[in-house]
Amino acid sequence: MPETLCLRVCSHFRRDVETALAGLGEQGVRVQAYPAVCTLRPGRCNLAAARENPPPEGCGGALVLLGCDAETHAAPLDPRVHLAKLDHCIHLLAGSDVLDLETRAGAYLVTAGWIKQWREHLREMGFDRETAGEFFRECSRELLLLDTGNDEHAFGELEAMARYLGLPCRSRYVGLDYLRLFLSGAISKWRNLAAEAETKEVLAQANRKVADYAMAFDLLVRLSHITDEEATITAIQELFAMLFGCTNLVYAQVEEGRVKEIFAAEERPQDRLDLQQALDALHEGYLIMPSGNGFFLRIDYRDAVLGLILVREIPFPAYRDQYLNLGLAISNLCGLAISNARAFVKLRETEQSLRRERDINARLFQQVRVLADTDPLTALLNRRRFSELAEVEFARAKRYFKPIALIMLDIDHFKQVNDTYGHGVGDQVIKAIAERLRAVRVSDILARYGGEELVALCPGTRAREAERLAERLRLALCEHDIETTEGPIPITASIGVATFEGGVENLDDLVHRADQALYAAKSAGRNCVRVYGRAADVSEHRPCRPRKT
Repeated sequence: MPETLCLRVCSHFRRDVETALAGLGEQGVRVQAYPAVCTLRPGRCNLAAARENPPPEGCGGALVLLGCDAETHAAPLDPRVHLAKLDHCIHLLAGSDVLDLETRAGAYLVTAGWIKQWREHLREMGFDRETAGEFFRECSRELLLLDTGNDEHAFGELEAMARYLGLPCRSRYVGLDYLRLFLSGAISKWRNLAAEAETKEVLAQANRKVADYAMAFDLLVRLSHITDEEATITAIQELFAMLFGCTNLVYAQVEEGRVKEIFAAEERPQDRLDLQQALDALHEGYLIMPSGNGFFLRIDYRDAVLGLILVREIPFPAYRDQYLNLGLAISNLCGLAISNARAFVKLRETEQSLRRERDINARLFQQVRVLADTDPLTALLNRRRFSELAEVEFARAKRYFKPIALIMLDIDHFKQVNDTYGHGVGDQVIKAIAERLRAVRVSDILARYGGEELVALCPGTRAREAERLAERLRLALCEHDIETTEGPIPITASIGVATFEGGVENLDDLVHRADQALYAAKSAGRNCVRVYGRAADVSEHRPCRPRKT
């Protein structure tokens, strides 16, 4: 059964962490909150107790989630205490792609736990209402609540603080999926490290034991280098045969008090029963055979019985007691060798498990990222991710005076498709259209902007080239019917084009102009291309080529 983990978290996040752990089904984790003191001083949270105190009774270790301590480079005094370091505590709830975008836009990010005590935090910072308002208005444009959906009163407190400071506010739902993914990875890593540390400690103690006896029995040295249990058993049999001068040795592999497997040159039908009975009767580590010409010798390490040796037909029975004493002297070393072999197997399994966990976590993270950035129907970018990438490309174009174009496409009479054939066929149409558009030019940023609206951002593209590209997109749709489960369906699209020209100051301006051009294409009878601010000279009521069905 896995050891219980004490998970130490900032009190602001305790509720979210407990809810996330419940969703993961984690039973072996005990949450312990440390007090949060969020001020403006470096080293904002006093984590000395969380970092230095040993794990509580009943816990095999402690994992401290921290992101606000200025001295996180210092290792905990207790090796059972591990640190999960973050750039900031809010990175528990969302990734850098979300947080950086909001902070660059001027948002002051707060959590549900923090906002509940905002008055106390402002007092800790030394602010009154006037100075607090001046400070926050100077360093931020708005207050933004990272809403996990776990506290229904959080937004009310956010509004109260916003009124107090004279700032606008809003909430962004982040949920608990990112926190669950983070906790799952952190707990898995802690468990693997704990298992690895335990295995290394066992190996270290075993190696010290071997070193203590290596001087006395040079033949036992090679046992310490064997990492396979069967090979170790073979070496022990060879050692006993050399010391006692007998070849009829039987070794029983023991697990949980039962004989598991027998290793012998000549196994007799009665051997398994005799070995199990002897194992049950052993109290002193050995048992003399009724014939007096041999003995059973227990192989154990740290009170764990690992094996049993049957030495029979001793060539010199008069020296039986000397043989027995010699066997007792080296049995612990043999037990150490067997324990080493089993520990090595456990370490190897732990390393393999760690690799599997790492690969699984990497795949899960990539899957979450794809789900967050793409439209599930078309596999194109969704509107949120498109806006993020488009902002970057537009800023680059504006800074270096590079051309950039935006093409907005709307499927003509799409509602009739849904009304006539049903939404399932409508989904087939949208998916097929996305595949055709993707094949026209793969270098652009293509996204599903709304229900039947698609958009393409074309860096480095001037107006005339964008107009020709839009016409190619239009023809790609109308020249061939869309194949669906209800048969082929003819589809056309209206397209609006806008470029980075005078009067365009930001991405919203560019989108607005493309939308106006799209409206002009709709007004002109659909199935055509319109460029903002330019008379139509491409696809002016131009029909498609003969349709191929």
